[in-house]
Amino acid sequence: MGFDPALAAAVTLQRRHGPGGCSAHDAVFQLSLANVLLDGGYDGVASIGEVLPHGDHGVGTVDRLDGELVVVEREPWRVDVTGRAELLGPQARVPFIVLTTMEHPVRRRLRDVPNASVIGEVERLVPDPGAVVAVRIEGRFKRVLVRSVPAQTPPYRPVAEVCASDEVRWEHQPFEGVFVGFRFPDISGGETIGGLHLHGLDDDRTTGGHCYELDIDDAVLSVATSHDVALTLPDRSMIDLLEMPDELRSVQRVLLRRGALTSAQVASAIGTDEAEALTRLGWLADRGFAEEWAAGVAGLGGTPRWRIILRAREARLPSRVDALLADL
Repeated sequence: MGFDPALAAAVTLQRRHGPGGCSAHDAVFQLSLANVLLDGGYDGVASIGEVLPHGDHGVGTVDRLDGELVVVEREPWRVDVTGRAELLGPQARVPFIVLTTMEHPVRRRLRDVPNASVIGEVERLVPDPGAVVAVRIEGRFKRVLVRSVPAQTPPYRPVAEVCASDEVRWEHQPFEGVFVGFRFPDISGGETIGGLHLHGLDDDRTTGGHCYELDIDDAVLSVATSHDVALTLPDRSMIDLLEMPDELRSVQRVLLRRGALTSAQVASAIGTDEAEALTRLGWLADRGFAEEWAAGVAGLGGTPRWRIILRAREARLPSRVDALLADL
């Protein structure tokens, strides 16, 4: 998941029992679709400077899946595969990020809470299973288990394969710092990532990562809720992307992982004939998800090749978002 400013828009995944309407200001902001990232969509599609106005807390990753991204109080930090944290500049590129503004959170102090009980503490504060819950846990931890991953190179493998072979984990005992993230309901077809997902930083901002486990010693849990997710997608094709059938997603997945391919190579990869592959590629191209290099790679001649389009010039949404949401 090209995002031209003129096409920038949002689609809202609204919970049926959510109160009243929604605006761009009370929706959780998400750049791109989770299933695109998980399938290998690691190339940055927007800059930190473009997305950061949409929230002060969040999680994501950076260009080529090069580390874990955590946003705390509007500061974007990257934790690389060595465990080192660095503050990112506004030009850093991101393929996926989820952000929110925690203006009036509900808080509870937690003491001696084991990892298995953390999700229960979140749900005690927010008993609504359909809510999107922004989470911040800050204080002392008896133990945390975190991870990061190295930058990837095409052909990109899916996230599950990268984590199985390349991720590096660290255990810290004790740990003082902050973890932020989201509890998403498991209600979608891959647009979001269900469950509790946290990234963390230590108090000195030297290390952190994606959280696997944390045992709380003494910390403050803060939560804020929303029933809406504003996704930045091309408005001409956002419904097509959300509802893309499996046979078309398979073509997208192949191009994401392997890079530019000929139609014959696509046909071989998905187990069909070239005519059918061209039909599917044409569907993707008509909706702005793919393009054909008629003169080969970089225009140097050779057999035409197809590639996925994943880029963004801007992610400025507010005026268009409110107008779109008002029409829902």
